[in-house]
Amino acid sequence: MDKKDATTRFSQTKCEIFQADEKTKLMAHIWLPEKKPQAIFIAIHGGMALAGDWVTPALYFKEKSVATYALDLRWHGTYAQLNEGGKVFFHINSYDEYENDINKFYEWVRGKNPKVPIFIISHSNGGLIALKYGLNRAKGTDIAGFVVSSPWLKNKVAISPVVIFISKFLAKIKPMFEVAPPAVTDKLTHDEKITARHYEDEKLGLRGTTVSAKLGVESMKTQEWVLNNISRWEKFPVFTVIAGQDHLADPAISEEAMRKIPANLLTLKKYEDNYHENFNEVNRNELFKKIWDWMNNVCKL
Repeated sequence: MDKKDATTRFSQTKCEIFQADEKTKLMAHIWLPEKKPQAIFIAIHGGMALAGDWVTPALYFKEKSVATYALDLRWHGTYAQLNEGGKVFFHINSYDEYENDINKFYEWVRGKNPKVPIFIISHSNGGLIALKYGLNRAKGTDIAGFVVSSPWLKNKVAISPVVIFISKFLAKIKPMFEVAPPAVTDKLTHDEKITARHYEDEKLGLRGTTVSAKLGVESMKTQEWVLNNISRWEKFPVFTVIAGQDHLADPAISEEAMRKIPANLLTLKKYEDNYHENFNEVNRNELFKKIWDWMNNVCKL
């Protein structure tokens, strides 16, 4: 697939190359309103997904004069096209890499948009990354608030101790060993058109279908850390949405964890009939309206 296809497929205003570190380039997908934005989203996508998945909320909020900046995370989306030896699958050496990338990307976006309120919007594994970031390096920023959808704090399907043991062993001797998890593409959203787009993105090599042994170990370690530390959340208002029919992230654990955030900082909505991807669900405009109202309460936009 031609790189240009990925940079125009999702109605982006433009794409730019973001230098995450000396060796790593990541594609920044950007949706801009016609006039100067009155707020900005830095969007963090989920595992095996890609920055283009943010097209649905990005186009809605573009009409509200909100810009969206989204990275293809390491080993996702256009990563293989920009980095020698890269491929598309759900892999990371450490969640510290994710956190470093997001913090540097925040500084990059802030440099382009001085004084404009910046919100982090995140989904699934992106929600896990955002919560880790909010508990750590984000404390030194002027981020206005966090939006978190279906945070991946515990797998919906329990993993046996034997599989966990094997994953830990493989992560040490062959960290990039690939495993194909059960297919759940049909259980991400009730919107058939978006489901069809997901399948097409898989065929185009933009959407991953496998995970690495190292990811399994690093994600469980990070999930445990966030669950043990979420009660220390401070400073940032949080809007959380939980999907009641989530087939990937355990909604009960997500809700229990998020309710440990101080009540004065937390707004929590639960949609009992939603599948995992709240921002792509058929009731998404109702959700977007609630997020927009929350943003106005936070910043008086």
